[in-house]
Amino acid sequence: MSRKEPGRMEPERKVLLAVREDSIDQRLLSSALSLCKRMDAGLEILAIVKGETLPLPLQELLKTLRQEGLYYSLTRKPALRRRDIVEYANTHECIAAVVIDSLEGWESLAQDRNSDPWKKLACPLVTAAPRKTSQE
Repeated sequence: MSRKEPGRMEPERKVLLAVREDSIDQRLLSSALSLCKRMDAGLEILAIVKGETLPLPLQELLKTLRQEGLYYSLTRKPALRRRDIVEYANTHECIAAVVIDSLEGWESLAQDRNSDPWKKLACPLVTAAPRKTSQE
């Protein structure tokens, strides 16, 4: 399901934010928002969300985007692989940058762990959340 904010002019450039419901970090959302402002770009969000309700941090991001008059679109996905993000960004000329939480975080979702789709990405990739370690 895709949703675009009505009444907003669609910008020529957009930042693609790919988020997973269980890995939404405020730093990630803030980085995507600041990048949009610096680049005078809109925000396309691909979100892995199970259920009808968006996670609260994502709801707050959408509210901020509306308040600041920034263009955005939100597409919910049941699953999203690294390859899907790269393909989406590379086939949409308007995508100027991709923002994700971390490179490692997407590994468990990839079926072919030997390939590195990020190398095929035609625009800058920004990793915005701190890397989580399993050390105790």
